[in-house]
Amino acid sequence: MWPLLPTFLTFFQYTVALETTPRVTMAPSEEFNLHIPDSRIEDFASLLSASKIGSETWYNKHNNKDFGTTRNWLAEAKDAWLELDWRKQEDRINSFPNFNVTINDVDAGPTNIHFVGLYSKRSDALPLLFLHGWPGSFLEFLPLLDILKSKYTPETLPYHVIVPSLPNYGLSGGPIDIELTLEIAARLMNELMITLGFDSGYVAQGGDIGSFLARILSANHPQCKAFHINMLAPSSQDELLTTVNITEDEAQHVQRMLNFSATGSSYLLEHGLRPSTIGLVLSSSPLAMLAWIGEKFLEWPDSRYPLSVDTILTMVSFYWYTDTFPRSMYPYRALASAAAANVLFSVATSKEKPFGYSAFPAENILLPKAWAEKAYPNLVFYKRNDKGGHFAALEQPRIFLQNIEEFLAVARPLIGL
Repeated sequence: MWPLLPTFLTFFQYTVALETTPRVTMAPSEEFNLHIPDSRIEDFASLLSASKIGSETWYNKHNNKDFGTTRNWLAEAKDAWLELDWRKQEDRINSFPNFNVTINDVDAGPTNIHFVGLYSKRSDALPLLFLHGWPGSFLEFLPLLDILKSKYTPETLPYHVIVPSLPNYGLSGGPIDIELTLEIAARLMNELMITLGFDSGYVAQGGDIGSFLARILSANHPQCKAFHINMLAPSSQDELLTTVNITEDEAQHVQRMLNFSATGSSYLLEHGLRPSTIGLVLSSSPLAMLAWIGEKFLEWPDSRYPLSVDTILTMVSFYWYTDTFPRSMYPYRALASAAAANVLFSVATSKEKPFGYSAFPAENILLPKAWAEKAYPNLVFYKRNDKGGHFAALEQPRIFLQNIEEFLAVARPLIGL
């Protein structure tokens, strides 16, 4: 059985084993099991059953992703959703050790942060922080955690693995009296790691929104010693105008990135410029939420290895039951502002700490190796994979883990952890 930390005493003793000077002010983490009330599941089923499938149009009857979700897919997914056993999904979630901890932030105030933790009994275990994005959740990393549990025992696991729900996503809370920002969210994630006793250092990993948070952590928080991401955009308009020193395959990927920016990013503007409207609309109907979010789980993975319908429905169910969607728009405020101003969005990123980047072939956003090396002198790991897409940890967990462990083999000797 994986070690759990249900009490402050156990948690404190565990931290002493990690550090010679433990943080005596840290808050206890509380173990819990997810259980959506029966009444909410019944309400969901009633809403879904009564939801109307829109009438057939020239656009929604075509199997063309340029038009978005098709009517046929939505109708079939609705039927499958009515049959989905949510309790079975809960059992899977609860098969991992889930915790809540309260983080006190100067701006956000007391904030509940949820996380899944796999803890090693090794004194030299390296703390790893995995950060999801939108429309994902900590569920993206469950296949990875399964592999780690089968590959290692608590006695041999080389890492302490922390997989949180981002602030205002899933089972984590967030402020409603101030606007949450990426910088505040990153600060909460850093404080989580400090609270868990990892103030001597950790490595951050992220994709999508999580990639921005990992980069901000690298720049703003000394406890983050190295970072790895699987989504990286150009930092300069000039890079988009040259194909010098990039391969033919990379040039084709860059063109696809430009096409995505022109035709596939309208959701970003809606999220960032009208977060209230889209949040209220999708919170009123599970079928509307499925059409909006399901589109991304259909389009963004590697089409050669599509996600199962049950996987997509589980991800959207989690958003519905936790009221994630209307709370999760804040990262897009800055993204949409940059897009509206026709400038590339960027965040503070360390140019000194060891940096790793894994490129996946179906990811919409790619930085060719030559561009990455020019922009980031601290790039110590760059790998192009032959399968996988935007949800790399969910789609190809074994390849994803291999990338992480290869990066750590290079980065760890450089950070002294």
